Amino acid sequence: MKRLDHEQSIILYQGTPAPCPYLEGKTWTTRLFLAKRFPPVLYEALLSQGFRRSGYLFYQNHCENCTSCIPLRIPVSKFQPSESMKKCLRRNRDVEIIETSISFDVEVFALYRRYNVYKHEKEELSIQEDGFRRFLCSSPFDTRMLRYIVNGKLVGVSWLDYLPNSLSSVYFAFEPEEAKRSLGTFSVLKEIAISRNLHKDYYYLGFYVPGSPKMAYKARFKPHELLINGQWQPSTFEQMGCHISKDAVH
Repeated sequence: MKRLDHEQSIILYQGTPAPCPYLEGKTWTTRLFLAKRFPPVLYEALLSQGFRRSGYLFYQNHCENCTSCIPLRIPVSKFQPSESMKKCLRRNRDVEIIETSISFDVEVFALYRRYNVYKHEKEELSIQEDGFRRFLCSSPFDTRMLRYIVNGKLVGVSWLDYLPNSLSSVYFAFEPEEAKRSLGTFSVLKEIAISRNLHKDYYYLGFYVPGSPKMAYKARFKPHELLINGQWQPSTFEQMGCHISKDAVH
């Protein structure tokens, strides 16, 4: 247990070690705390220290002998899409985006289930409604759901925290039958655009994990900054290569 001093007192608890969700054969350990009410500006400060949240649970990775999970954020005003990203935007011109407040929705939960079976190879029956509600239907902040619709059909859903000076991606799920659309890339591009329109400074994209195909794609969004040794730094090829050679297991 550790006390984290900031604008208010936070007691961090040590999480139980578990299999790493990103890298095979590694163990994942976190420091965490629970808060159903929390100042958005304080969460923004914690984001800048590598914290993330899952529902009302806030956590910071604290894995022994491993620094593979690197928080990544995008300075919104500096971002420039690549040519392949521009093609992705054109390919998805028929996608309508509808913003709603977070709530439980049977159609969204069904898509979330299909996505996890497809992307993370989970057993369908292991994906329970109560866990989904805790993860994505509960938030201390202004969290919104973006529904991606094509011809009336739900093809993707993202969850996004709206914070004073930034937006933070919580999760994204897409319809496996629409995999060729690259909706994950499309959603990030659209959320960066929303951040820019709202004059936010940063868009937080979670962890960049060298060696994990599920997470390494985030490095394609440039320019971006990585949190290394407690400091946000503009990424360089040498930085990223160093982490890949040290920590990659795939």
